[in-house]
Amino acid sequence: MLIIFKKITFLIKCFLILFILANISVSFADQLNIKKIVVNGEKRISESFILNFLPNYPDTEFDTDVLNNFTKDLYNSGMFSNITLKINDTTLEINVKEYPVINEIIFTGNDLIDEEILSEIISVKTRDVLNENNLNDSIDNIRVEYQKIGRYLAEVIIKKTDISEGRVNLNFEINEGTLLVVKNINFEGNKNYSDSELKSNISTKEDAWYKIFGSNKFIPERLEYDKEKLREFYNRRGYIDFDVIVARGDLLPNYSGFNLNFIIDEGQRYTINKIDISTSLIDITKKDLLIKKIDLEQGDFFNSKALEESSKYLINYFENDGFNFIRVIPSMKKNKNLVDITFNITEGDEKYINKINIVGNSRTNDSVIRRELTLLEGDPFNKAKLDSSIKSIKRLGYFESVNYNLEDSNTPNSLDITIKVKETNTGSVSFGIGYSSLNDTSVAFGLNERNFLGEGKKLRLEANFSSKKSTYRLGMTEPYFMDRRLSLFGNIFDQESENSKGDVKSNSSGIDFGIGFQSKEIYQTLKYKLTTSETTTSSNSTANSITGEEGVEIITSSISHSLSKDTRDSFFNPTSGYKWRFQNTIAGIGGDSNFYRSEVNFKSYYPINYGEYTFGFKSGAGFITAFDDKITSSNRFFLGGKTIRGFDNAGIGPRDTGNNQAIGGNNFYNLSLEMKSDKLMPDDTGLKWFVFSDIGSIWETDYKSGVRGHDDKAPRITNGFGLSMTTPIGPLEMIWGYPVQSKNYDLEENFQFSIGTSF
Repeated sequence: MLIIFKKITFLIKCFLILFILANISVSFADQLNIKKIVVNGEKRISESFILNFLPNYPDTEFDTDVLNNFTKDLYNSGMFSNITLKINDTTLEINVKEYPVINEIIFTGNDLIDEEILSEIISVKTRDVLNENNLNDSIDNIRVEYQKIGRYLAEVIIKKTDISEGRVNLNFEINEGTLLVVKNINFEGNKNYSDSELKSNISTKEDAWYKIFGSNKFIPERLEYDKEKLREFYNRRGYIDFDVIVARGDLLPNYSGFNLNFIIDEGQRYTINKIDISTSLIDITKKDLLIKKIDLEQGDFFNSKALEESSKYLINYFENDGFNFIRVIPSMKKNKNLVDITFNITEGDEKYINKINIVGNSRTNDSVIRRELTLLEGDPFNKAKLDSSIKSIKRLGYFESVNYNLEDSNTPNSLDITIKVKETNTGSVSFGIGYSSLNDTSVAFGLNERNFLGEGKKLRLEANFSSKKSTYRLGMTEPYFMDRRLSLFGNIFDQESENSKGDVKSNSSGIDFGIGFQSKEIYQTLKYKLTTSETTTSSNSTANSITGEEGVEIITSSISHSLSKDTRDSFFNPTSGYKWRFQNTIAGIGGDSNFYRSEVNFKSYYPINYGEYTFGFKSGAGFITAFDDKITSSNRFFLGGKTIRGFDNAGIGPRDTGNNQAIGGNNFYNLSLEMKSDKLMPDDTGLKWFVFSDIGSIWETDYKSGVRGHDDKAPRITNGFGLSMTTPIGPLEMIWGYPVQSKNYDLEENFQFSIGTSF
């Protein structure tokens, strides 16, 4: 046995010796005796660049591992498409083929996506070395970009064209493919609300032939948004525990579109059992009063939007009462189908404003923004004043958005305010078109710059044309004259018109200028206006109401004072707040006209169902009385158009019996009710519908004869509807108005169309 063990041990030792010797021989075999290196194929890339990849060159100790690593490193440089090594005796021959340099990149077939966008997302650029990996990444990036617009079948082919000196042109040939839309939207788990109700509350819509607008493309990123929209829908209706289990887009087998599938868990519906406020800032009696003022009420179904609005109300209440850094944290305690809500309210330490920074304004001067602030550096922080300042900045109409951030500064008990603005186009072109039986087709054109030179100055040019009437106006406003809250304004205007028969022509022109100033929230203006007007008639004129005015130049010299207040949340599309204006005018400071004129206008907007609808109320009234014999037609009121929709601009009120020409009235009133919303309209279009009812009347002139409707105070009533949409050049509006009460001598205008900024 011992002999056998000794033999086995001897054999193992022999095997180990042979293994070591074999490895030694291999090691010696891998050693290379290279004394000369030759590089072939390099054109743009220097030989020294290539040889630097050899370790310790020129003192490199060559073996097979060194050469293998050298080859890998050269490939990894991204400069070479092919590398081969040859050894002839003591000479190493390195043969390389360089990637070409990209000379030009072009795109063809991209009708839907601009070249600028494609150039940004691809991984290759001109003057880069061509790299196949980057080319593949570029193709993938382009496909993803087309998927964002619903083009999931888009194909990209790259064609290379070699040109001299190792350069290449790339052509991305794009086949955009057909649009893949959402064919069906399916819900599973909805017991209390129908599929159609849920479909109307998400942004993605099913495709249909009649849908001109809409978001019927399948975009994966929109799924998360739609999930939140569903959660919001249910939370507003008391379903606190609602959850979206699955939200998935499935490509149809024939690649004709997508099915959008939602699996949801509605949970149970909760009723508010108890509402309480937990705070040391006020006593118990005030707590009860506050609870009665918030949007939540015991016995109602829970509403997440009402909870949010109630929290905002409480924050504003305490901040307007002098408290700062108010935190309102609602807590909920659920018991079966009941929920108790407690608003936990605390106040932070008083802080002072260290610095106010303004960012995002490339065109608008800082001073234009800062002059709207009601708090300054060094003042105690007051959120109510800050919010009021932000609102004033928004009303300027210079910015698409205005936000702010609060940050603790390096100074103790102080903070920095950063106001972030996103500028919008302040220069605009407006265009409008309308039709009436009096003027046939009328066209309105305007140029408006609300922020001239970034200094907040306003320039305005208006022109209105029709076969019977033309109006021109040029105006300018300096809102902060001499760096004070003192505005300076002036206008030049001219108007020419004739009646339907062309036998009565009127012309008026003039200037006005004045100053405006603000005291607290009331804006006042003092204006002087000088107007010359003249009416001419032909020999066959049938006009009966202008006796004494024809062929005579009438000069009106007047001074006006106005008071106004504007709390609206938006200049173009208000959803809350109001604006009123009261103006009185006295004429007789020289000139031929002597009268007193008074006019008041009021507009108010109310959000309904937390902003889903906006109710608008507009009204106006005025009168004019003469100090002498009569008031000329150029100084009277006219009614219709935008005030009483469904009628011509001067479509109602007293008219000449001979030619049916509007001659204006000495008294008027008008009232409008309107409801506006984007509900049931396609998302992401800005399209809104509105319905309205207008009522008004205008009556009395200084002429007792030759006038229709001199004493007719009967109201005119119209009902109608319209569509509005925000466009790059301003609001677009289409109005259909239908008089339900009128006179046979009134002039109707059932359709109005306008696009651009309203002046």
